[in-house]
Amino acid sequence: MNTRPPLPLPVLALLIALLGFVLPAPTPARAAAHHARAGAGSFPITFQNNTRGAYPDARVFITVLGQVTPGQWSYMKPDGSMAHINHLDATAPGHLVKRGANYPNMSFTLAQAGGTVPSPASIRGGRIYVSLGSPLYLPVSPDDQGWGGPDLRNPDDPNSDVYYDWYEYTYVQGQVAFGGNTTQVDQFGFPMTSRLRQASSGYDTTRGITRTRAEVMQQYAASVGAAFKPLQNGYRIVAPRSSNLFLAGGSQQNHLTAAIDQAWSYYTARPFTLTRLGETFSGRVSGSTLTFTKNGVGPFTLRKPTSPDVMACAGALASGNDTEKQLGAEFCAAFNRGVALDTTAWYTPAAYYAGAAKNDYAGFFHTVALGRRAYGFPYDDVGDQSSVQILGNAEPPTGLTLGIGW
Repeated sequence: MNTRPPLPLPVLALLIALLGFVLPAPTPARAAAHHARAGAGSFPITFQNNTRGAYPDARVFITVLGQVTPGQWSYMKPDGSMAHINHLDATAPGHLVKRGANYPNMSFTLAQAGGTVPSPASIRGGRIYVSLGSPLYLPVSPDDQGWGGPDLRNPDDPNSDVYYDWYEYTYVQGQVAFGGNTTQVDQFGFPMTSRLRQASSGYDTTRGITRTRAEVMQQYAASVGAAFKPLQNGYRIVAPRSSNLFLAGGSQQNHLTAAIDQAWSYYTARPFTLTRLGETFSGRVSGSTLTFTKNGVGPFTLRKPTSPDVMACAGALASGNDTEKQLGAEFCAAFNRGVALDTTAWYTPAAYYAGAAKNDYAGFFHTVALGRRAYGFPYDDVGDQSSVQILGNAEPPTGLTLGIGW
């Protein structure tokens, strides 16, 4: 069950020029109508059906979940109102059934919503699922405190044969600036774009993938190494961190082990120094532990990670205090990008994914994304390489437009 806290969003934000592919804005009349319905602090979320006739609006399903009240999960109805999740909805009229199991119906179609819904003025850990041809089947815990997302490691998951993708965001009017992103951290289902606009600040940025699904699938198969090819199937491309292949016990559990061993030996023989964003980390490896200082303060420690730790940015790379987690994120990014042995390249995107020992999955999605910005692994925001969009103030956007491709 999903009882996780609100999804963390990166802390870096750059106001950059609109990237080449422009999505039409929602009509003023529709935007005004949704603002009136939602109240102050809200903004319109517009869905563009770019499936080129493959899926009509009545077959494009939207499922929005988030914490409108901190600690309490709600889902969105077709009119944009939010209702607390309820396990009893699994047997209510209109509930969903798959493989003999009942599920709450928390989805609506583009046709039902008219293409635009108002965002709540406060939502933490917001996730906007888009599924094509079928709603999503998401269980709710008996205490109504959590919900179960699609499980990519479970071949019997009810969503294993559903095409889906998502956008995630957090926003609290006047308190938390809007931050959101398309993502391939867990999987790629089909191309999506996000255009975020705020007229008062001049922010107008589009992120995501504009190529067709067939192009992405064909190019992935042709460009990644043999270890990453089995991640692709007819419904999606699964991220290494979400595949049993790259986790402990999987056939690729040691994919980056040699590279990790090499880096730990390297920083045993010579000092480790990383200077970035006005901060300097310095230290040395002894045995399986890197002991270091940050701007002369310390000592802090970072344990040697495993290959599954790197793929998931977890374990040793997400342990300890904030400073230790900070350097863990830097190492996670460096290992995934194949630049761990040269700290001068850790913030040099042109050097990423050039060697043999790297995360081919993440590297590929940077080649097909607008501006080469993608979320291919959890700490892909290190060095401002991710698809995140963050406003510089806590006022509402003018609008968010999500393009749904095929």
